[in-house]
Amino acid sequence: EMSHHLAHAYSAATQSPFSKGMVVIMDGMGETFRAMLNAEMTNDTAYTSDLSFGIDSFQCIPSDLREQSQYSNYDFREAESVYVFEKKEHAMDLKPVFKRFTKENSPPTLYNHGFENMDSVGALYSRASSHIFGDWNACGKVMGLAPWMVHSWQVDDDATVSPKKHESKIMSGTLYDEGRPFQIDRSLMVGEPHIARNDADLFDENMVQKKRYDFYESVEQEESGDGEEDARLPSKVALDAIALAHRIQVDLEDVVIDFVKHFKAKTGETNLCLAGGVALNSVLNGRLSRELDFDQTFIPPYPGDDGISVGCCAYGLYGNEILDGKCSQPPLWNQPLSPYLGPDPSEQEMKKAIAAAEPWLEVEAVRNEDRRLEVICQEIQSGGVVAWYHGRSELGPRALGHRSILADPRKKGLVRFINEHVKKRESFRPFAPSVLAEEAAKWFDLGENLCDDNVSPYMSITAHVEKSKRALIPAVTHVDGSSRLQTVTKEAEPLYHKLISTFFRATGVPMVLNTSFNTLPGEPIVETPQNAIRSFLCSMGSIEMLCMGDYIIKRKRPAIRKLLGEALKNEDILTTEPGFPKRAGPASFESSFDINEGWTEEDEVITKTRVRIPTRPMHNERDPYFELVDELEGELLSICDGTNQINDIMSHFTAVPEDEELTEADMEESQLIFENIARRLVRLYEHTLISW
Repeated sequence: EMSHHLAHAYSAATQSPFSKGMVVIMDGMGETFRAMLNAEMTNDTAYTSDLSFGIDSFQCIPSDLREQSQYSNYDFREAESVYVFEKKEHAMDLKPVFKRFTKENSPPTLYNHGFENMDSVGALYSRASSHIFGDWNACGKVMGLAPWMVHSWQVDDDATVSPKKHESKIMSGTLYDEGRPFQIDRSLMVGEPHIARNDADLFDENMVQKKRYDFYESVEQEESGDGEEDARLPSKVALDAIALAHRIQVDLEDVVIDFVKHFKAKTGETNLCLAGGVALNSVLNGRLSRELDFDQTFIPPYPGDDGISVGCCAYGLYGNEILDGKCSQPPLWNQPLSPYLGPDPSEQEMKKAIAAAEPWLEVEAVRNEDRRLEVICQEIQSGGVVAWYHGRSELGPRALGHRSILADPRKKGLVRFINEHVKKRESFRPFAPSVLAEEAAKWFDLGENLCDDNVSPYMSITAHVEKSKRALIPAVTHVDGSSRLQTVTKEAEPLYHKLISTFFRATGVPMVLNTSFNTLPGEPIVETPQNAIRSFLCSMGSIEMLCMGDYIIKRKRPAIRKLLGEALKNEDILTTEPGFPKRAGPASFESSFDINEGWTEEDEVITKTRVRIPTRPMHNERDPYFELVDELEGELLSICDGTNQINDIMSHFTAVPEDEELTEADMEESQLIFENIARRLVRLYEHTLISW
């Protein structure tokens, strides 16, 4: 077992492509000081921490930590740490040079140990995330929201709206000098959170609440699908959220750049590694790599806590020369591990997943790789959105071309379309490009000291798009001209590189828009072939195509003629027998209704009916029940057992008693019922509840 920041340091240093450098760890919270101290005092040889090197062997803030901890009700946790390392021929030499601890300001029994009340730069950023989005772990959204500070929206010919800049800083001072201590002002993040506000402009004329952070660029820069100019202005709370996001992002950059610059000078190291949750902030990473004159900057694909296991593994393999004099038995890693460490689905698994959803899919096996890539690129060029699934899945939060949704970076309207219809998320959020590494410097400002084209293989760095190129790739250029890029090399990713190269030859643009392959709220990146097909179908046609292995998959349209049957024109001879609609599996129904105070028997009762069919391809275990429009759909589902032909089903609902004469009104009503039932059956088919 090892302490939190030390494991982070090992996850980055051992994988770095250079043999010597500095590692900076920053996150919300790390190990407690008392846990480290207790291990040292009890001589626990099964536990390794920074204190194993000796508390006097590195700079510690607060400098009187041991004394403070004796009298504090609460513990202290790691906030920011700095290490230096050298990979020797047969040993790993890594040691701490600085560590700042932050006090637990509230009981650790609170949710997530109360870490949002702590004073680390990561915890403060998460506090802003909670205040804006109600989620401490939505820091990526905060980073994407902050650049909107530079934008203004035209209301009419004479007026604009824009966020109001907060002049007072949330974070200031230094992290490393107790003479110029780290200062915190939480006043912008107290009181009613932005996520809880119910301002008047959040409601339309019918008092229906709008989306809180739903806005587009100005009228001149955004066009709707019908060609008319269209704009969506930010609400008051959205403008306030932009201002807060901008303030916390600027303060983070200012404090951390000063921090890293100080230790670059102090240690003399020329290479930088970053890890910890703050290293997911690609805007900060980009500035550190460009502005501080490091020869190389390395950020692993999993800098957050998902990389802890890799750090522990590395320590188990290589140990530490200072602590135990251990000589490495296996050779030290001289390049990063592949980020593609997930399961590798077999052809059989893909076939099984396809077979389970066959009634709703059109599938073509395209074994010729060049032809398959041409088909995909043609779809992307035409404005279609493509899901791309192949090989082992990525470890870490970024989709790096194995579980991705791809689109054309030249089409600005896709930003709104993918956010709204594919990802079902806030419209302000930007998208990243996957760019050929050898072409990246022609399109992005990567700094003057570029020694390697492959500067951002794990989508870890944000850079500004060259001004002359911004109009060519508007779908991956954020409102401030920035872009969080992934550089792709032929050596690391031959198939993905070949796909982008195919698009490059056809368009002159050496990149594609890339976002993670997930379409359900709260859904992680898809893992298995079954996950991929479910997510594809749940896009409800907004994803045109799924490429899974050698298979090109499209959503099958409901075959109405196959359902109703076909006859030769002017003849009564059936060429296609009417279908037998069948449920996707065993179904559980649930009905409910609300009765409010003052209800009387004359009042209408509205019943809600939901169904759960675990075997349907679009079944979502997080939200297992599907709400039906009304009881008619419930009746249809119960009848559709595969034994009742569509004619019998229609007769069940439209039949007139034998002792009554069929009138013209009856025939018109039957026609309306027939059309209504047909529409309902199509809807049930589209949601994979039935097939025929």
